[in-house]
Amino acid sequence: MGETTYVDFSEAAIKREALDEDIRELRDRHFPELRLRFRTDRRFATWDVLYDGKWKKAANYPQWGWKVMRDNLSGVLEQRGGGAKPDVREGALITVDQLLTWFLVRHLSTATLSSVRKANCKSVIKTWLRPRLSDVLIADLNKALLDRLLIHPMQAVLAPSTIRHAYSMLIAAIRGAKKLGLLAANPLADVRFAEFGLGKIKPKDSRLFPLHLDALVTQLVERFAVDPRGSMLALLMLCFGTRVGETRQLRWCDFHVESGLLIIPAGKTKTRTRLELALLPAVVHLLGRYRAAVGVDTSGYLFPGEGGGPLTAQSVTGIFAELSGGEWSSHDLRKLARTCWALLGVDYVVGELLLNHAMPGLTPVYIQTKLSGPMRDALELWQGPGNGKAGALELEARFALADSCLHKKTHGPNAA
Repeated sequence: MGETTYVDFSEAAIKREALDEDIRELRDRHFPELRLRFRTDRRFATWDVLYDGKWKKAANYPQWGWKVMRDNLSGVLEQRGGGAKPDVREGALITVDQLLTWFLVRHLSTATLSSVRKANCKSVIKTWLRPRLSDVLIADLNKALLDRLLIHPMQAVLAPSTIRHAYSMLIAAIRGAKKLGLLAANPLADVRFAEFGLGKIKPKDSRLFPLHLDALVTQLVERFAVDPRGSMLALLMLCFGTRVGETRQLRWCDFHVESGLLIIPAGKTKTRTRLELALLPAVVHLLGRYRAAVGVDTSGYLFPGEGGGPLTAQSVTGIFAELSGGEWSSHDLRKLARTCWALLGVDYVVGELLLNHAMPGLTPVYIQTKLSGPMRDALELWQGPGNGKAGALELEARFALADSCLHKKTHGPNAA
């Protein structure tokens, strides 16, 4: 079956496209209620108009050229529809470009979405969805067309998980528009991503494992003296298993030393759920060490960036690339913490709450309140309860050893 091609209707465009036998029909996004279907003898074609989701023949081409059809289109629509209104409604979204523009504007103005998510949405639409789908009419979208224009070209250069992300964004735009009455129907309602045959998408493998823990923590502790910001960022993620976006936006006021809590506001978490974590002596000492090294910025952020805000996501990516030499990412620290908690015998639900994962079918605040004790117990196993007792991370002992080595280097018999 031939292709559908989108052009600006004109006699020259029709004659040009008639030379390509792979093209079956022509459409114009400015006239979504009209199509031109070529016959076997491509000197001839048929004009069709759209009513109630069905195409009806309007005239023959070239008996009716483009100018004649354009001038008589209103009358043809009224006649062929028996006085009914065509499918195209005032204010409705017609092309994928209009859909993506609407979705992006709505996305960027949604207060509950993070700046990282907004930037990602903008990038996917700009890089992939708009260049390949903008002129397509929404009503024409189907599995075969989507595969030819988007999925197959993407699979040549990108991982299936990235392709699924772009596909999911398109589906989210269509569903959102339909819910608000901007679309009469979802043309991809019956399409599933697995049908494109890219194989099962597996979670990205971690590049840090429990066997790496000792060397990793030692490296971060020893580096703290020369790079307190980078080391502190990584150590806090490791101590609590927090997301990098949550960690880079931490403020000094989020650490409630007297009540022994780290409280991350709902607006700073991915799940939009307030997260309360036990603030134990090991981290309190770490905060004191960090304060002594860098001071407290007037912005109030632990990791201040430019303009009075926190470090940007791009800056943090660079910090972790330097810390790891490209061997692991910030998310690998979170995965490592989760794996180690499981090895320490931490209950699955407790581990999920510490990571602030969404809990389907449960009330997160209620569950977290009920399990705050076990959550604290888990962090004590991991960080250490204090009172001279060390947890698996052994931060205080490692810092004491690093301080001792540094003192010997600077005050020893061979010091300059």
